[in-house]
Formats: sequence, structure tokens, C-alpha cells
Amino acid sequence: MRVLFFIILLDISGFGILLPTVMFVLQNMGAGPGYATLIVAMYSIGQFVAGPLWGQLSDRIGRKPVLLISMAGAFFAYLLMIVAKTPEMILVSRLLAGFMAGNIATAYAAVADLTPPENRAKGMGVLGAAFGLGFVIGPAIGGFLGGATPETASIYYPSIASAVMVALAMLATIFFFKETLSKEHRDEMKSRIRLSRLEALRKVVLHPVMTRFCIFIFMVSLTAALMEPVLPLLVGNRYGWGPLNMGYIFIVVGLVIATVQGGLVGRLAKTFGEKNMVKISLSLLIFGLLLIIYTPVPYGVVLGLCCTGVGTTLFTTGMSALVSHRAAPTERGLVMGVVQSMQSFGRSVGPLFAGSLFAYWEALPYLAGVGLMVVALGWMVMLTRSVTIEDASVREAA
Repeated sequence: MRVLFFIILLDISGFGILLPTVMFVLQNMGAGPGYATLIVAMYSIGQFVAGPLWGQLSDRIGRKPVLLISMAGAFFAYLLMIVAKTPEMILVSRLLAGFMAGNIATAYAAVADLTPPENRAKGMGVLGAAFGLGFVIGPAIGGFLGGATPETASIYYPSIASAVMVALAMLATIFFFKETLSKEHRDEMKSRIRLSRLEALRKVVLHPVMTRFCIFIFMVSLTAALMEPVLPLLVGNRYGWGPLNMGYIFIVVGLVIATVQGGLVGRLAKTFGEKNMVKISLSLLIFGLLLIIYTPVPYGVVLGLCCTGVGTTLFTTGMSALVSHRAAPTERGLVMGVVQSMQSFGRSVGPLFAGSLFAYWEALPYLAGVGLMVVALGWMVMLTRSVTIEDASVREAA
């Protein structure tokens, strides 16, 4: 688990290095909000297409080979980003990185391999802490390397740093990561018929509970995708903040997320249960989005982002644990790949509208997210109440 934590920390740091800079660079290249957010969405579009295939492949050949292949693809995508001179070159780089992003679903599947069901949420929380810390280290490096103001933003040095981080993660995987999927499970999967991406998705969502989970995952991912791409433009317009300031913001938010994931997720799951943890996360998202919109002071934006960041990561951890409980050992990669695919689908759709909504009114992407989260929270409350009533009826009948 420690080795997996370190590998994901390096990999996510490499991804996070580009976050403070890329929107400013695209804007300086002449891309408007709509086109820039579309380019940002290319990563998630590629992830949506390839996610279940990577997860299923890891069920067949093991977690370690898929981690190495996906990281090698990310490395070449960052090399392409280094020489990018036009928005179109950045688009191709992000699409390639998205296609090769099989490491996230594979990492979650590896955690499920290593942890018993009663400790699954805690195990997912450890991985979430690696994500949170990666979003501290990566954006901090990217903010300092990317330029102090929107006008001086550059992606050259951040791309080099991202490539170095991913290369280090590959070396750690080669020398220290031990395969978590047993040979028996791999042999069993090799004897099965390989499913296409749509067939894999269909197999999972045919289960009524899994279908609901997938819808919740899509809604939360869509909300994040409406908010995140236009955040640099929002703080740039309001306060004149550039990549360096964005780096500071990510450091604060990432530290808060890492603290919560590393020390509180397991306790929250045991105290409140995973379903209640999901409801708490949705409430945090609503509060954070409203605070970002209506705060009268700059630090209110940072506080709002802390709330949305913690809410998103608590949701991901709780929902991933709920999904993994219902996946057989030989299908964990497939199921987690579909989960990643639904996350990527939401993150693909959101940026297609975020730029246009922002151009019309800068608060509109955030208000749309509030609406989605209110619906999700209301639905989750109704579902848990109906399950409680059914369980009580069964106990009385007994």
C-alpha cells in the first residue's frame, strides 16, 4: 500500500503541475473560453473512451503492466506538451494523455485487491490522500514554474517537470510495486470473452444499484467539470490572479484534502457509514459552490474551494467503496474502469458548456453545479430512507 501511495503521488503530481497554467496559456494563444475549456475536456474524453478497457485489461494481465503502459503514454503526452506552440497541439497532447490514463482505475482496483471489505473505505482514503498530496506538490511546482501573471504564463517548464514526475513513477512501479492480482484470478479472466467498452459499461449498469451509483458519479463529476476549468478565469477577472496565485490556492486546498483523506475518512466511514458520508460530501459541495459565487472577500473563494475539494474527495472515496463491495475479485478492474469512465464522461461534458456559461455570466457554471448537487442530495436522502423502511419491514416480519 505504501508503494502504491508513492507511485500515485508522483503520477498525480505530474498531472497537477499543469493545472495552474494551462488555461492562461490557452487564453494567451488566442483560445476563447469555449474553445479553451473544450481543449481541457480532451483529457476526460480520452479517459471516458479508454477507462473501462484499461480496467478490464488489468483484470486479465495484472495491475502492474497496465500501470506501466499508462504511465509511458502520459510521459510521451507531456513530451508533446513541451513543444506545443498552438492550442491544437495542446489538444492532441491532452487527448493522448486521456487515452493512456489507465492508472487511476487500476490503482483503485489494486487497493480493492489489498483490503478486506470492512477496511475498504480506509484503503480508498489512503489512495485519496495520495491524490490530495499530489494536488499540493504538483500545482505548487506548476505555479512557480508557470509564471507570476496571466500575461507571462508558460507551459514549457511545467511540462518538463510533469514528464520527470511520471518517469519517476514508472521507475518506482518497475522496481518496487508487486502485483496485487493473483495468478488464479488472471488465468480465470484470460479464459473469459473480452468485452468492448460499451459492453463493459452495459454489464455494470444493468444492475439497478450500480446504475444509481453511476448516475451519482456522473452528476458530481459534471459539477466539478463545470467549476474547475473556468476557475482561473474567474479569479483572474475578479482579483487579477495568475498561475502563481493558482499554485498557492492548490497548495492550501490540497493540504486540506490530504489531511481529511489521510486522517478522517476511515473514522467518518465507521462513524456515519459510507452512504451518510456521501450525503455529507454533497452538502459540502453545495455550500462550497455558493461560497465561491457570493463571497465578498478573496479568501472566501479559497474556503469555498476547500469545501468543494473535500466534498468531491469524500464522495469519490465513499462511492468507490460502495461500488467495490459489489464487485467480484475478477471484475474489480472492470467495475472501477466503468466508474472512472463515468467520472470522465461527466468531466467531458462539463467543459463543453462551462466556457459558454461563463461567457454569459461568470456565476452560471457554479449555479448549475448547485442545482445538480441539490437534486443528487435529495435523491440520495430518498433512496436511503426507502432502504431503511424496507429493512425495518423485513425485521418486523421476522
